[in-house]
This record gives sequence, structure tokens and C-alpha cells, in this order.
Amino acid sequence: MTTSRKLIVAILAVVGAAGTVIGAEFGLALNVTGLVAFLGGAALYIQQEAKADKLRMAAQKAKWGDPKFLLTILSAVVAALPGAGVNLPLDPGVINAVLAVIVGILFKAKPSLPA
Repeated sequence: MTTSRKLIVAILAVVGAAGTVIGAEFGLALNVTGLVAFLGGAALYIQQEAKADKLRMAAQKAKWGDPKFLLTILSAVVAALPGAGVNLPLDPGVINAVLAVIVGILFKAKPSLPA
């Protein structure tokens, strides 16, 4: 089982928040050296995993031109436009439903590229 960077950062945030509250309530001092060492190790792990992700993305550069991928990106952009104050002529749900149908047809017609 792999641990995601998001999970590690979420755990760090919860532990940091709990430590801050407990420290404020009971007047405890934090061990700064240990905290810096721990955060440095977590940052190094996250940085190395990001580097590995970048290499995996480079190995799959043919997927960037895949119509299924591009339509899925377009779907995400359409969903975000109303939040940015852009008024679309159709409801974004309708547009995304049509895009989802097209992506489904493309998946049925042509399999995805190998990972």
C-alpha cells in the first residue's frame, strides 16, 4: 500500500493543529529541533515523490493528446467557469453530461493508451 502525499500533509495538519491547541491549553513548549527534523523529512519525501510523478508523466506524454483526456479536462474547466463568474449559455451540468457521453463513446470506440 502506498501512502499519498495528500494523506501525509493532512495528518501533519491535524497533528499540528492538535499540538497547538494542547500546547496552548497546558503551556507546553514544542521541541523545535525535532519538529524541524520531522518536517524536513516529510518535505523531502514529498519532493522525491513529486519528482517520480514528473517522470511518470513524461513517460505518458502521448496521453496529453488523447481526445478522452482533453475532453475530461474541458469538463473540469466547464465545471469551474461558473465559480469564476463566467455565464455559460447552457447549464454546466448539461454540458458536462454531453461531454461524458462523448467520452464514453470514445472509450468504447478506441481503448486508452497503455500506461
